[in-house]
Amino acid sequence: MFALRDAIYLIELAFYAPIIPAILFILILHGNKHPYTWRPIVIPLIILSGLRIAAAGLGLAAMDPAKSNLLTTATLLDTIGLAPVLCLLIGLLIRANAPIYKGLPIWVFIPLHIITIAATVMTAYGGRDLYTSQDSQAQDLRLMRAGIILFIAVFVGIILLSVITMPKVRVKIYRTECTAVVCVLLCVPFMSVRLLFSAGSLFSGSQSVLNPMSEDETSVWLHFLMVIVMEYIVTLSTTAVALTAKKVVVLTVGRFESLKDEDEET
Repeated sequence: MFALRDAIYLIELAFYAPIIPAILFILILHGNKHPYTWRPIVIPLIILSGLRIAAAGLGLAAMDPAKSNLLTTATLLDTIGLAPVLCLLIGLLIRANAPIYKGLPIWVFIPLHIITIAATVMTAYGGRDLYTSQDSQAQDLRLMRAGIILFIAVFVGIILLSVITMPKVRVKIYRTECTAVVCVLLCVPFMSVRLLFSAGSLFSGSQSVLNPMSEDETSVWLHFLMVIVMEYIVTLSTTAVALTAKKVVVLTVGRFESLKDEDEET
């Protein structure tokens, strides 16, 4: 008989296992060449899918009483997702701006990646034993709270860059780029819920129903709906944009490059 948490691990597998072949189709469809590459999206997709599949696998393995110690690792892996999901949104903006005349240059997005990495290190180091040990708990909490504040700052930066990019892509030849930016903006409510949950879990105390390590059924449901589902909506939306995007080719005349949909060549 499956417990609620075990059933959720099965749902995670069902969610993320199809993303792997989808990634392969994206690579086959669009290739991996400069300058209109989808690498900024593919890499976070691989990381997030790997984390979710690994967490689900360990969680299901922990059903065996002899391997119950794997449950803590599975739960902690399940809480990691903000960084790759935010990187997905950054990747969409990078791809959207790549072919645009006077689009945002790549270096504009580098600080967001650096801050995301710093926030990930802070939350990972602070959360290494936060819910399993009382040692240095106050310091761990401070690190994780600082990390979530940095994640929120990155998210605000993503929204601002999306608003700046939107007027630039409202041209017929930038259909894929416009879709990418719209996708980012539509994902804002879902990422807001995800960030609010993480902030709430860190600022409301270990006894809160938002504690990801809690075995309370309400806590498990909240984690599923506000973390796993919210992240998956963003992941699925980003994957859909990449899969349905027009394949483009680069037309080179002298030293200049221009963008053209492959189906418009004929």
